[in-house]
Amino acid sequence: MAIVDLETIPEVNLAFMDSDHREEGRLINALGEAVVALREGRGSPGDVQKRFAALDAHTHAHFAREEAAMERAGFPPYPVHKAEHDHVVAEMVYEGRWFAEHRDAERLWAYVSQAVPTWLVGHVESMDLVTARFLAARATRPRPATATRRVRLSRG
Repeated sequence: MAIVDLETIPEVNLAFMDSDHREEGRLINALGEAVVALREGRGSPGDVQKRFAALDAHTHAHFAREEAAMERAGFPPYPVHKAEHDHVVAEMVYEGRWFAEHRDAERLWAYVSQAVPTWLVGHVESMDLVTARFLAARATRPRPATATRRVRLSRG
């Protein structure tokens, strides 16, 4: 049972962002499968933690790519978008630590099956869509002419 239908994740029409969102969904689904297996007595806490670590690592890299692009483009609401990323990362770290200490599969299931996918879709449909449009507009705008310097190579 997939938590996130990868075909219905909203697209923002910026390749690196759409790719990151699909991978985030795939990792959410993988973590969800591990949590279900643990709840049913077929899985292990170690497998859950391994998949949680993969989601966490991808989320950090995903956010870093977006944040770097926003900074390069001079995206005005960058601080607001980054603050939301920071909040999500802090929540993810907290839930990961809670699971590591308490092995509470029910709590982790609620987080991974409800909180994370709800946030992901809402964030993509709002902040990421606006960000992608801004980044795409910046990429297609003509760049101002810059002075060039000729370099003379010596032959000899």
